[in-house]
Amino acid sequence: MTKGRRGLKLHLDALEREPADTRMKIRGLHDYRLTAAGLEGLGARTVTFSIQLKGVPLSALMSLSPGERDARLRATLKRQLARLTRDFPEANLNSRNPKRGSWTLDGVLPARKIRELARQPEVAELWVSAINGRSKRAHPAKKRWFCVWGLVAIQVERQRSGMMQVEDRLVIVRALSPDDAVERLGPTWNKYAEPYLNPAGYLVRWQFVEIKDVFGLFDDQLSPKGTEVYSRLRTVRVKPEYEWRSSLAPNKRLQRTPLAGVTKRRR
Repeated sequence: MTKGRRGLKLHLDALEREPADTRMKIRGLHDYRLTAAGLEGLGARTVTFSIQLKGVPLSALMSLSPGERDARLRATLKRQLARLTRDFPEANLNSRNPKRGSWTLDGVLPARKIRELARQPEVAELWVSAINGRSKRAHPAKKRWFCVWGLVAIQVERQRSGMMQVEDRLVIVRALSPDDAVERLGPTWNKYAEPYLNPAGYLVRWQFVEIKDVFGLFDDQLSPKGTEVYSRLRTVRVKPEYEWRSSLAPNKRLQRTPLAGVTKRRR
């Protein structure tokens, strides 16, 4: 067994011995080839991290008005911060929105105390962002799926006015980045624009005009059950068919949505 494979096996074996709750709560250790126990073994080395708080179960808020829900949620987030600050004063925990109460806290602790902090009932997840004296391993560039939205003009010879057709063409391609995806499709757009004769004898070509957007897919595999290949958020006027008319909601813990306040989603 090579040294690299042996090291990987030891890492996986150690990971298997980790309690499942700890493995799920502490994120970012893979970049340092560490388990939670391995991190604890680093002793006094300082670790910079962020915490996602648990908030409030959605079922506990359903009977309240929107304003009451927000007030109770924010008060709970502040209490959770206060409890963690009391129990881990050396972490210097900072809320990202002290006035209202934030889901996310930032702090610094010795490595030996990170696992204990992650186990606290107020903590949903703990993300390690830096470890003093340790560097993140470099990840080789990896291709993934992108959906490229191109605008195509269907040009007819000698047409200078009137109505014409255009095409919104969405093409998926494996690439290293959005710019790489656009570059890889260059030959495709050129071939797509090769002219042909229409029934009246005029030349026609489907000419690329511009890239409207590039969307990084969230799934690496295209599933026959359905895979999102493009998403774009828009603001529109409320219509009856758009309204929330049901009082039912899933019984999940209310958590911050990553799309809050965002006009466009990209990976």
